[in-house]
Amino acid sequence: MVKINVISGFLGAGKTTLIRKLLTGSLRKEKVVLLENEYGEIGIDGGFMKDAGITVTELNAGCICCTLAGDFQAAVDQLIDTYHPDRILVEPTGVGKLSEILSAVEKAKTRHPDIEVGGSATVVDAGKCRMYMKNFGEFFLDQVKSASTVIFSRTQLLDAARVEKSRQLIAEAHPDARIITTPWDEMEPDFILDVIENGKPLYFAPL
Repeated sequence: MVKINVISGFLGAGKTTLIRKLLTGSLRKEKVVLLENEYGEIGIDGGFMKDAGITVTELNAGCICCTLAGDFQAAVDQLIDTYHPDRILVEPTGVGKLSEILSAVEKAKTRHPDIEVGGSATVVDAGKCRMYMKNFGEFFLDQVKSASTVIFSRTQLLDAARVEKSRQLIAEAHPDARIITTPWDEMEPDFILDVIENGKPLYFAPL
């Protein structure tokens, strides 16, 4: 079985930092491949991943949810056939539609029945939630509505009232979303992974 998780979020929201945190938990015992796709010159710290024993395959020609849909399928096929990973972490570009990325993952399952989609998460900067919603409209809302879990970043920099306002905005857009508002330093990486994959109870910072 190959488990696939998609970690999305707008540029600068903190998805790379979240992936790094997840890799310090039980994922260290798995054979993990990171499939990243960043628009333009901004990419993940490949050196860090390689030092941690993570294989990095970069797709830097465009967005996997549109122009690279075919390449994405080929990349998943190649990764599975070449590395036989336990898990593939997909980190899409910050301007991609998560719904279309998840659709591409589902299509990959038709050729690899042993693929299991292990949940998806969108990282949202708690202090920029309203701005994202206003300026990026459907792209931001698609990432929020398509994710099984929304994980706020930088809540430790805000007061409880500001965090709650952002939480309410997300809850209105996606009432069924699991929303994590607790600062990341206060959570173990495996707890976050369990919420993403298994829908464990919400873990809110006290108000």
